Amino acid sequence: MRRGVVLFITLAILLMLSTIVMLFLKEGLEVKRSVRENIAVIQTNLLLNDMSGFLKKQNFSQDDIFYGSDLPVSLDLGPVSGSISLTSAQRHININRFLDAVLHDQQALVSFLDWLDTLKLKNQPLLISLLLDSYDSDRYERMTGSEIVLQRPWFQNGTIANERALTTILQRYSELSGDQNLSIKRWLDVFGFEGDSVDLNYLNSDQIRLLYPDLPQIVVETLARHDTLYKSTEEIPIDPESRVKLMQTRFGIIPSFKTSAIEITITFTTTQECSGDMRFLMEVKKKKITGLTLSPIRCP
Repeated sequence: MRRGVVLFITLAILLMLSTIVMLFLKEGLEVKRSVRENIAVIQTNLLLNDMSGFLKKQNFSQDDIFYGSDLPVSLDLGPVSGSISLTSAQRHININRFLDAVLHDQQALVSFLDWLDTLKLKNQPLLISLLLDSYDSDRYERMTGSEIVLQRPWFQNGTIANERALTTILQRYSELSGDQNLSIKRWLDVFGFEGDSVDLNYLNSDQIRLLYPDLPQIVVETLARHDTLYKSTEEIPIDPESRVKLMQTRFGIIPSFKTSAIEITITFTTTQECSGDMRFLMEVKKKKITGLTLSPIRCP
């Protein structure tokens, strides 16, 4: 983990610089806010690119990623405090691929309905309609109000592109149904928005049940404990039939025991109690940074 610690410290310096840039650019007239945010993204991208030489020297192993993913590093940098963590970028089910399977595969639909039962929702058909109407590109409403783009023209129709889109869908469901017990965090723990593979070493019990509804409960619990880094199904103490099922493509998602990209998350606060976060992906082999996202800075 020594390599990982060095990376964390270097990223902490990046955190401090990018925070200063963003806070500085957000001061001034309200009318220029969107312009300044765009400049902040550009400046932060430049800072990340300047680190490419350092990142190429970091040789992450599967053990580094697996055992380091539950060890966020907190740092106090004077006026800025931050927490930095890394984990596998393949720990989520791509919701778009899964919804495509729900549309065309009865087994995927049944599995999804079974999972929704565990959430104790008031109106499952409405939520499914909202998700499918957001995923498909037409504007035909499966249920009244389920085409969000008809009420909110800025909403991207035809794919669920990111966390903001999924959160908008779930909030719309709560508005229409009056169901206030929906956990957005649980959904974000299960679903992501890119790729077609998952690393079995990182899946939680919700994800395993969605992809493998036919696995025995004891197998689900064994996989979800994550106390061992498995490199093949032969290393998992489960029955042979379940081992075969684990390596089969499920609902458009390809299982794997190899992480090809890591996700690095930085959360920060300032002495003025402003806070925000930054997240990006890094390909393990090429050390290429992609998918940089910046949250709005929130101040009291």
